[in-house]
Amino acid sequence: MTADSATKTVRSENVITLPRWVVYFQAALLGLIATTFFVFGLMVGSLTSGTPAEANTTFDVQVTGTVLWDNGTEWVADEGAVVFIMPRSGKPLERAAGNSVAPDSFEPLNNPGVTIVNRLGGAVVRTDAAGKFNVLIDGSETGVDYYVLGVSKNQTEANPQPLTKQQLAAIGTYYVPVERVINDRAMFWSTLKANRKVIELATIKF
Repeated sequence: MTADSATKTVRSENVITLPRWVVYFQAALLGLIATTFFVFGLMVGSLTSGTPAEANTTFDVQVTGTVLWDNGTEWVADEGAVVFIMPRSGKPLERAAGNSVAPDSFEPLNNPGVTIVNRLGGAVVRTDAAGKFNVLIDGSETGVDYYVLGVSKNQTEANPQPLTKQQLAAIGTYYVPVERVINDRAMFWSTLKANRKVIELATIKF
């Protein structure tokens, strides 16, 4: 045996032959590991950096307020008044009956007129014996826009002003007919941006 042939024999003995499927499996495994670390890195980055996604994080906003009415001699608590905080971008699947949320015919239990607003992040609430209310709505650091409608329980409006197109459209998004929500009662209208944890509304007076 020559030296060259001996060398070739040794080299052939050190060669390891692997099936093709093993090579493919190893390649796929390496790719999976790389992808996992990449996704993990993105998650860590989103949690530790001030990104727009972080700024738009949704949180609960506590809204409080008081409703009063003039009984002819003094301002007193408007117990039973109804306050609506309705998302301006709300699009409920169906509308509720207007009389279900009117102060004189409010349904206290299983009220669909309350549920449709709650589901979209808003609130519908009646004032207590002190004329106060306290609710939670959805908000964010950049703000969520709402319409605020107050309807008095005790103060009537002899010559009520007609609702504006904006008011008709906003209330009509949730209730039908719109007129049954208010009837002959005094009303209050404003807007609200939910962009902080606690919001105390100015006293509503009828």
